[in-house]
Amino acid sequence: MSIEVYMSEQGQVIENALNHESIAAAAENIPTFDRVILIGSGSSLNALTIVRAFMQACLRRAVEVINPAVFLKTIDDIYGHPLVVVLSQSGRSTTSVEAVTKAQERGWHSIVITADPTSPIGGYGSSTIHLPIGDEPIGPKTKGFTASVAACLAFALKLADRDVPSTTAADVDALLEMSASATSELLQDRDVPNYIAISGTGRFLGVAMEASLKIAEIAGLPTAAFEPEELLHGRLHGATTESLVIMIADSIESREEAFNVASVMGDRNVHVALLNLTTTASPYDWLLADRIAIAPFDAVAAVIPFQRLAVDLALRQNMVPDEMRYPGLSRALAIKTFAR
Repeated sequence: MSIEVYMSEQGQVIENALNHESIAAAAENIPTFDRVILIGSGSSLNALTIVRAFMQACLRRAVEVINPAVFLKTIDDIYGHPLVVVLSQSGRSTTSVEAVTKAQERGWHSIVITADPTSPIGGYGSSTIHLPIGDEPIGPKTKGFTASVAACLAFALKLADRDVPSTTAADVDALLEMSASATSELLQDRDVPNYIAISGTGRFLGVAMEASLKIAEIAGLPTAAFEPEELLHGRLHGATTESLVIMIADSIESREEAFNVASVMGDRNVHVALLNLTTTASPYDWLLADRIAIAPFDAVAAVIPFQRLAVDLALRQNMVPDEMRYPGLSRALAIKTFAR
């Protein structure tokens, strides 16, 4: 099963992505800019949502995340001299290719981040960051996503003239094993959920968005991602006794909030589980993964348990995790170009 192989390669791929020479090269000789516009769709948008706040803190300039279609529709309203960063792992997302083309036409310095520098998007940017991922010719991206986040975070650090912390493949390998065990226990004696809601705040909203996408792509289940505040304002009424709610707790405050939600919804027979990134366990933990990585790289690691969950949910339904419910849908919707 290919996706299992790609997931197992993430440790080394992340390590390689953090230290790729193209990151430092792209950060050099950038003209003066007044803010950063991060552009991506699908998994790329989720990755950039994780990165946004950290990059803004590093640069002390406004950083915006936007879908390429929205960027193209509103380009005439964009003022000043932005630095445009376009992330497209495949390099074949139609609107992402058009977005970097239009940005270049306006004289805006544009950085392209892609796993395939020879792809359509690779020839358009002012410079290109190469994601050393290797082949991942399936729809649901795993190693490509975590490597994309790692590379974008490293680029932010290089722009700010700060050191990139080291990580080891062994740390990721250990998390993969923990995730498999915890997910098996989470799903034990339970039917496949009819709906899964995931919440996270800050960079972990991007994790929740990617988790929702992966579960939909791989397991074909209805999912949604919310900020915790939004989850609490009405969304829980959409959960039933057959649903699953997962809250990412990255601080004492968010753990206490999630504990309360789990208790309240438990009284209503709705299952709420925590991806607990703090140092203190709770009775509702799916996985206690404190100190899995230093911030903000903890968000890279936090995605991995959700990848395992998506695959296991697919297997529970006798689905092939590599194959999405509607093969060829991206081609039919014309959201990719020059597809392999």
